[in-house]
Amino acid sequence: MNYSNAAEKDIGARTDRMGALTARRAVICGLIATAGAMRLVGLGTKSLWVDEVHSTFVAETLDQILEYCLGGHTPPLRYILVWALQQSRYPEFAIRLPAAVFGALSIPLMLWLGEMLGHRRAGIVAAILLLLSPWHLLHSQDARYYAVILFFALAALGLAIRIVQDPQPVWRWIVLAVVCALSLYISYVAVLSVGAVVGYLLVCLVLGSARQLTRTDTDRRTRTRMMLARVGLAALVGILILSPWCVLLLIARYTGNAPTPSPEAAASARPATTILQPPIQWGTPFNRAYADDFLAKLGLEQPAAAKWLLLALFALGLVKSVRRDPSLAILAVLWFVMPWALILNSASLSQFCPPRYMIHYLGLYVLMAAIGAVAAWDLASRLLARLSPSGLRKAIAFGIVTVIVAALTAYGREDLRYFRSEKQDWKSAAAFLDQNVGNSDAVLAGGFWTPLGLIYYGSRLTKPINLVPGSVTAERIEREIAIYARVWYVTWGPIPADVARLLLRSFEKAREFPGLNGNILIYRSKPKAKADDGG
Repeated sequence: MNYSNAAEKDIGARTDRMGALTARRAVICGLIATAGAMRLVGLGTKSLWVDEVHSTFVAETLDQILEYCLGGHTPPLRYILVWALQQSRYPEFAIRLPAAVFGALSIPLMLWLGEMLGHRRAGIVAAILLLLSPWHLLHSQDARYYAVILFFALAALGLAIRIVQDPQPVWRWIVLAVVCALSLYISYVAVLSVGAVVGYLLVCLVLGSARQLTRTDTDRRTRTRMMLARVGLAALVGILILSPWCVLLLIARYTGNAPTPSPEAAASARPATTILQPPIQWGTPFNRAYADDFLAKLGLEQPAAAKWLLLALFALGLVKSVRRDPSLAILAVLWFVMPWALILNSASLSQFCPPRYMIHYLGLYVLMAAIGAVAAWDLASRLLARLSPSGLRKAIAFGIVTVIVAALTAYGREDLRYFRSEKQDWKSAAAFLDQNVGNSDAVLAGGFWTPLGLIYYGSRLTKPINLVPGSVTAERIEREIAIYARVWYVTWGPIPADVARLLLRSFEKAREFPGLNGNILIYRSKPKAKADDGG
């Protein structure tokens, strides 16, 4: 009888484990399917915005990619992907596809991270928050591949945490090295997350070795040799992967022999390859407005209270996590604080550092907020259980559920706004010019890579337009007004004061095409006599 009971318990335990495993797989598959669907919807229907268009011009040929990247701009992997994918019949869809795929795969990574920290429910909440994040959705449909950087950051973070928990398996060290190296091949800004992960891992390993002082000398020597061997192996793998690019950089820097496109490639290149210089940059003000905007991107823009609620949950989750595992305090400092030492001491980053450069913040921020949300839910459940009047319990429970539904509705509203909005509507702007610009008119392209957007989508027009790029000063615009009977001025972004005065005096706004990444403004010159009277 006892044997029978034991067998029944064993069968029941195995059934429970299989049921839990099946449920987990169903959750993972559901998250991937939902995330993939959300990130594939409309992937190729929206216009490329100017940064994406710039990528396509840089990635016309492999020689051109090498020339541009060796100039110190960025590592080459992102442009190589764009070069290969834009050969597709549907280039807008194809070049954004890696961002969508890795963006969708980031969702189960959040679940994995939550489970690794001992919070399965928090992992599910974090995965849902990242799934619905409007900022993550935007970058998951962007050929700049910041969603890919976030994926590698989350993968590296999870591997580092697992190595701290159990440093024995060699494969984890090798995969971590590969992940970090690939991330750095995508963009140099990945050093902000790679540096945090590597620093966290090394500090934890050093502290772990210090705790082994009570062991025998033989045990300490064995552990030390094991750790040094694995650190050395990971470093070797990372160096081997990065070495081809590092060698090319050294050759280009110390010999000045950066490759140039062949005459054949230069002859076949589009005219816009002559205007690939960076746009006029405006400095990034590191002030309260910048921090407020960053918090909104990590959570929600509207309602404004949502970002403060998420920040409070993040703080609660971080405190709870650090109490459970003090090493996470080291991770939080390296992840959120230490990047600023690099940013503020870098001439280029301190001049221009939009929030997307620090997209790795989103991963740990959402995870800690999810842990805080679960902790708050558990606390509310315990408080409700202690309340005697059932009516009061129901009222408070209804209030809590209402807040959750409101938060999910707010995320859904922001996502719908993204789906319904263009990033920068260059397709419509080009179509408008096609319908309204005469054969004898001139189209002046303003600043911030405006010529690239017009040239990219201008190739699809029914008639050629007389495009004059580089019209960023009032003096240049006035010179063109004197030549042509009618002039159109197209730009986006901040307009210099002298140009704004000239537009007010001699132009009228013809159309404005709103976009999440900047509105496109089209001005039409006033008739000569009317302009003179107004001047």
